[in-house]
Amino acid sequence: MPPPLSPGAAILAATVARRFYIDGSTKSEIADGMGLSRFKVARLLEQSVREGIVKFEIATPDSFNSELSEIVRKRFGLRRVVVIDVPDEERTPAGIRQAVGRGAAAVLSDLVSETDVLGIGWGRTLSAMSLELTEIARCLVVQMGGMVGSVAENSLELVRKISEVGGGQAYPLFVPLVVQDALTARSLAGQPGVAAAMKLFDSITVAAVAVGSWDPPDSQMMASLPVEEREALVGKGVAAEVLATLIKHDGTVLPDLQDRAMATGIDVLRGIPELVLIAGGESKAEAVHAVINAGLGTTLVTDNSLAELLRTM
Repeated sequence: MPPPLSPGAAILAATVARRFYIDGSTKSEIADGMGLSRFKVARLLEQSVREGIVKFEIATPDSFNSELSEIVRKRFGLRRVVVIDVPDEERTPAGIRQAVGRGAAAVLSDLVSETDVLGIGWGRTLSAMSLELTEIARCLVVQMGGMVGSVAENSLELVRKISEVGGGQAYPLFVPLVVQDALTARSLAGQPGVAAAMKLFDSITVAAVAVGSWDPPDSQMMASLPVEEREALVGKGVAAEVLATLIKHDGTVLPDLQDRAMATGIDVLRGIPELVLIAGGESKAEAVHAVINAGLGTTLVTDNSLAELLRTM
C-alpha cells in the first residue's frame, strides 16, 4: 500500500483532478500548464481517486437495480442484464409487465441501429413494451412467428406498432404460430408474403422475445394447444417456450412442434447476435433458467422478483 499523500501533494492532486474531471482539460494540457510530465499527471489522477480526493457517484434510474443486474449477469455469463425494481403496491401481473416492458423499450431503443434487422416475438410483456416504445432506429422489422393470443397482443400487431415508431419496413406473418401438420406449414411457407418474412430470419441481428412458462403454466402458446397435446408435452418435461421452441428444465430442446411451426427455430435463435429475453414475475423464473440453459439469450430484461430467484439457481 503506497504511503498517504502529504498535504502539499494532496493539494497538487486536487488541482490536477479539478482541471481534468471538471474543466475538461487533457493530461497534456495540464502537464504543459503546470510544468509537470504527463506521467506525473496520470499518477496524480490515480492518487486522487485512491485517497478519496475524487469520489465517483454513478446515477441510475430509480427503478433500475444495478447491483442485482450485475449479480445475475455474472451468474449466467450474459452480455447484459436489466433488472427493474417493481414496488410492492404495483406488483400485479399487469404492473410487472408494464415495468418490464418499459425497461425493454429503453434497451431496444439503445441497441437497434438503422443497419439492423429487428426480429420481434410475441407476448403480453412485449405488447407492454410496444406501448412504452417512443423511439427506435429506422430498420427492417420482422415478425419471428405466426399469430397466437388476442388481437391486441399477437406478433402481427407488435410488428405494426414497432415499425410505425421507427418508420422502417415491416415484414409480417399472416399465419398461425402452430398449424395442423407439416404439409400445411410447407404450403403456407411458400406464399409470397410469408416467404418474404421467413427469408429474413437468418438476417436478424437484434431480436426481442418473450419467455413462456409451462411449469408452472403461464404461456399463451401452451393454452392455445389442444388439451391432449398440451398434456403430452407437459409429460415430456417441457418447462418453457420461446416462440414455438420447446425447452426442458435442463435446457434440452424438444423438436415436437418444429415441423409445423411458422416461426424461427432453435438454430436461428442461437445464431442471432443480440437476443433479448423479456420476462417478469416469479412464475417465469424456472422458464427463464431453462431458456438460458439452452444457450439462448445475450440480454435479459426482467424484474427484481424473478432476478432474486435466478441468482440462487
